[in-house]
Amino acid sequence: MNASKRSFPWGLTELVIAIRWAALCLSVLAMFMFAGSPTKQEVIAGVVLALYAVVRTIWPVKLDASLSGRVPSPQSTVLVEVCGEVALCVVVVLFTGTVESPFIISLGAAVFLAGLRVPAPALALACIGSILGLALANLTGALGRDIASQGIERAAVLGALAMLASYSDWLLRLGMREEAGELRRLRNLVEVNHLLLELHTRAASQPASLSLKAAVANSISRLRGLLHPDAVALFLTDPTAEGGLLEVTVAEGVALPATMHRNDLPEAMDAAMGSSGPVLRTQLESNEGIAAGAVSGLYVPLWARDTLLGLLAAERVSNSEPFSEADAELVTSVARHAGLAIDNARWFHRLRTLGAEEERGRIAREMHDRLGQSLAFVALSLDRLAIESQGLAQTEAGSEGAQEMAAELEGLAGEVRRATREVRSKLSDLRAELGEEGKLSDLLAGLLARVEERSGIATQLDADGGSSLPPVTEREVARIAQEAINNAERHSGARHIYVRWHCDKIGAELEVADDGRGLAANAPLRTDAFGILGMRERADAIGAKFGIVSPPGQGTKVRLHLGQPVTSNGGVVI
Repeated sequence: MNASKRSFPWGLTELVIAIRWAALCLSVLAMFMFAGSPTKQEVIAGVVLALYAVVRTIWPVKLDASLSGRVPSPQSTVLVEVCGEVALCVVVVLFTGTVESPFIISLGAAVFLAGLRVPAPALALACIGSILGLALANLTGALGRDIASQGIERAAVLGALAMLASYSDWLLRLGMREEAGELRRLRNLVEVNHLLLELHTRAASQPASLSLKAAVANSISRLRGLLHPDAVALFLTDPTAEGGLLEVTVAEGVALPATMHRNDLPEAMDAAMGSSGPVLRTQLESNEGIAAGAVSGLYVPLWARDTLLGLLAAERVSNSEPFSEADAELVTSVARHAGLAIDNARWFHRLRTLGAEEERGRIAREMHDRLGQSLAFVALSLDRLAIESQGLAQTEAGSEGAQEMAAELEGLAGEVRRATREVRSKLSDLRAELGEEGKLSDLLAGLLARVEERSGIATQLDADGGSSLPPVTEREVARIAQEAINNAERHSGARHIYVRWHCDKIGAELEVADDGRGLAANAPLRTDAFGILGMRERADAIGAKFGIVSPPGQGTKVRLHLGQPVTSNGGVVI
């Protein structure tokens, strides 16, 4: 028995049984107190209700999971049972004196039970119908005025009792939902706590197991030790890109570009990308491998959580023994471990990317409190020295040295002021955060306003954020938008920057476009393009798709999609 049942042992089912028996006892007591000796009809009615109460005690109406561990009955079954009990009590009341029947109390208990499960509109209609029926019977003479008045009064009381039961049931269900939600949140917090503690322990004891570089190096080393290939390559899928773009992470004994499209892969490698196990080619024709002169190849897909992470390729060149089925079996184990290690490293990197936001804010505060104030103080000091030098130059007529010093100090003070403005502007961008009540559209508007102020570039924001994302996700979207806007301002030579943000229950989409020079066709990603790499990492951390579309001379569009695929109408997609 759990703690909640120990603190409140009775469920709703037991409560209804107790109310039914209490109402029956009060009805019998009223029968003897107010009617003297009971009539034959009243005795029969009392026996019928007592037998019904015994049956319902043994086989109760299962309203909920109670102390006895009963499973609630289907809603349709419960409705039939409660309405049947009301009908039985109505018949008993009519059989024993209608409005003056002592079993009105038992009818009240049955009505209370109905109120717990019958919808409130149906209860209200039944009550109103009963009152109108009694009033019509009085008007037609079928019932006397006194009886009709008492009947209307009893119907109103019973209706109020039913509505009270319905309201009580609503409050009970509301409380249970809130309690269940609180328990669910508590369980999630406990689970997250355990996972974080375990992650911390594993990361401290085996830091190399969560490093992508170490995972890749270990996998390549094991592959070389088992197969002794002449050429080895490792292709990893880009989780932020669509269209089969692969990153060449390792290329030993073969010259390959930094990225390759799946359509450009040899037939055997493309077949391995769609396979669950290794693809063996004991005899390769000319140009069928990735290495020059390759005569045999073994290509192994890397899977984790039913997701294709990449491909391991091993080839042997002329005068080498071709790979065999035994080699394929050996490399399967390597691929399994490599896939899990790479997937772990990627997820750990995502966690570190999300966690870096706090450090980013701390650095911004430190820079604002120290560097910003120091620059401001230097600027004021230089202004003061420049004024004093000008005064000295005026008192010493013809003093060229003093005049030159005053000019240099004034120019230096101007440079410091410009640097201070730049630092403050960058700190404003760095510290741009979403508060608890903040909206991403407001943050984007602030970013664009600062761009117009410092560069004069015209900006436009089209924000349709009817729905919102989780705070962590929305913060990363904001950082991606900020980086894309800064890139357009600094490098595109654009005159206009257009930002579109759309978020609904299906997904979210961000687009930052400019009318600048764009990127050259087939332009490779620069090794120093850390802004683009950072945007990719942030997109990967929140499970979003990221792409850059840039037809030459037609500007650049940065697109981010959550819950929807990236689409492109042409141009360069990095």
